[in-house]
Amino acid sequence: MHLLKTFVLSSVFLLNISPCVLGSALEVGPNYRRQARETSDPEPASSASIPERTSSPARTTGSDTPASRSTGRNGASSSSPTTRAKATFVDPRLPPGGVAIKTPITTSGSQYYKIGQKITFGWNYTSLIVSPSAVNVEAFCSGNSQTYTIAQNLSIAKPSVVWDTGSFQPQNGQPPLAMGTYTLLIYDEKSAITAIPVAGNLAPFNGLRFGMYTPKPYTPLAGKLD
Repeated sequence: MHLLKTFVLSSVFLLNISPCVLGSALEVGPNYRRQARETSDPEPASSASIPERTSSPARTTGSDTPASRSTGRNGASSSSPTTRAKATFVDPRLPPGGVAIKTPITTSGSQYYKIGQKITFGWNYTSLIVSPSAVNVEAFCSGNSQTYTIAQNLSIAKPSVVWDTGSFQPQNGQPPLAMGTYTLLIYDEKSAITAIPVAGNLAPFNGLRFGMYTPKPYTPLAGKLD
């Protein structure tokens, strides 16, 4: 009987304190879990300790950047294609280009000119596939082994020249025009008179020879004829 009474009193006591204990547990539980979470999670570093990430300044294009480079929509640079002149194909079996003299008329025999007069040279181009932009015209004197310049960078569209031997001034300390046999030279101004002929291109020309002389002053005959 005594044990039954003790058990009943203990049950009543537990029923009286259970709500209090349970309420305290409910109130303490969340706080405890929040404190535990805050303790276990490391506190993020201060914003002052994290270096601020800034964007790099835009790169400017200097004067040494090729003008042909540009930036596409996706930011990738690209180069514009360079226009190149197409090379003209020449059959190597074809003859080289040449010069056909029109003036003076070579069929009329040897040509002689007095030093001091004007001499006209005229010609046509033949078999040209690759035309030079200009030619040089010179005269080589066999008497003193000098080459005299008649015209430089003469347009190929004007195949003629007038050589005024009276006002001609030798260059680079050359001696004056001498009597003797001369050879007319015509060649591509980007080449040389000694260049090897190439098919379809202007070959150096040295096919016209002419003479130049200085007339002697008139000398009267001495005495009278009987």
